[in-house]
Amino acid sequence: MVCIPFPTMITDVRECDFLNTWSKSTKTKISKTEQDQLTLHRGVEVLPDILNLFKSTAAAKKLRGHFPEDFSSRPWIFCSAVYSGDKILAGHVWVIDEEEKRGLLFVNASGHLDEEGEGSLVSRAHYYLLWQDGMHLRNHGIDYLDLNGYDTQTKDPGLAGVYRWKEGTHGSQELLYNYYPAWFYWLRKLRKKWK
Repeated sequence: MVCIPFPTMITDVRECDFLNTWSKSTKTKISKTEQDQLTLHRGVEVLPDILNLFKSTAAAKKLRGHFPEDFSSRPWIFCSAVYSGDKILAGHVWVIDEEEKRGLLFVNASGHLDEEGEGSLVSRAHYYLLWQDGMHLRNHGIDYLDLNGYDTQTKDPGLAGVYRWKEGTHGSQELLYNYYPAWFYWLRKLRKKWK
């Protein structure tokens, strides 16, 4: 096995007013979103919409993406999405670890690549959804949100907006470790080199 360090950002949602610790910019976006007449949906029934929204991000990053059947044996997930009318703007799939009281943001989908969409509305909806998820998960026994990746040294310009979104929570950076079989590690390294 090969041990790979994985920097991430952890947001503490134990306090009822955890939003007060978030950045002023983030709180302003969330406040504006409350006037946008968006609807919030939770449950596995929004999973297909979330994964469909994630397709454009996966294609841009040359990833396989996800399919609803990938989650059929995972009863520990939590799904949420924000809509403007019938159109999904942002969606999350969280993997819930009740023992650790932690939610891991497994799928983070937004309509930011939609050329016909309104970029500022999508951005606000995404901040709003993270806040709503934090409140909901806190009320169901979760203390920490793992935003799944945070690396200020990244060379990927496409991640700059995602990292700004995560930074808005004023969360703490944490170094986790992933373990891969050696053959998988080297295959992955070669694929990245040839991209």
